[in-house]
Amino acid sequence: MNRTAKQVIAVIASLFLAFLAVYGSYLPMRKAEIFIGTLQSFQTQPVSSLQELETRLEVPLNYPSPIGQEELVRNTANSVLSFIQQGTDATTTAQLISFLNQYYDPIIVRGKGMSFEQDLYLLGAINEIAFTRTGNPIYLQSSLRYYGEGVQLGPNRPQPLYGLYDVYRFAGDATDTIAVAERILQLWPNDPNIKNGLAQFLQSVEKPTTSGKK
Repeated sequence: MNRTAKQVIAVIASLFLAFLAVYGSYLPMRKAEIFIGTLQSFQTQPVSSLQELETRLEVPLNYPSPIGQEELVRNTANSVLSFIQQGTDATTTAQLISFLNQYYDPIIVRGKGMSFEQDLYLLGAINEIAFTRTGNPIYLQSSLRYYGEGVQLGPNRPQPLYGLYDVYRFAGDATDTIAVAERILQLWPNDPNIKNGLAQFLQSVEKPTTSGKK
């Protein structure tokens, strides 16, 4: 191999290593730094509107990086969950979930990831709380779907199982509530909350039937 060919190969190799350094290390690190800075800004400069919140979050979410997007979306979901838990109104809740979904939808469609089951749980929890805040049955159905998919992927994971237990009770579904409660008690037989909660739930759904007969 002549000297020129060796020099060309060396240049190509250097460029390739530089490419790996930028796209494999620098961009993910920079994306994470921007997100951390955004979270810190919420402490020093509280947001004054929903639009401002979305504008700030869009900066790290839209920053180009070959890796790190799923983790960043998950962390953003935790932030959105916190905002919804603070008692936002129905309109704000709907806008927050719509904003989050535009970033989460590609991940859910792909159907896999390093912490995909956690993604499903977070979406289930966000929609469950959104239902309790708004009473909109669309959120209840979405929560049921995400928790259900989580149980399919991890039948013995407590988070989606307990989530399903909650949403079935919210839906007044006695049959499925009992089935999930029994599954939980098979795995964690000493959980008194499930036993007591199930008994109270069954009493509440039986009362209208009993009074109706009278």
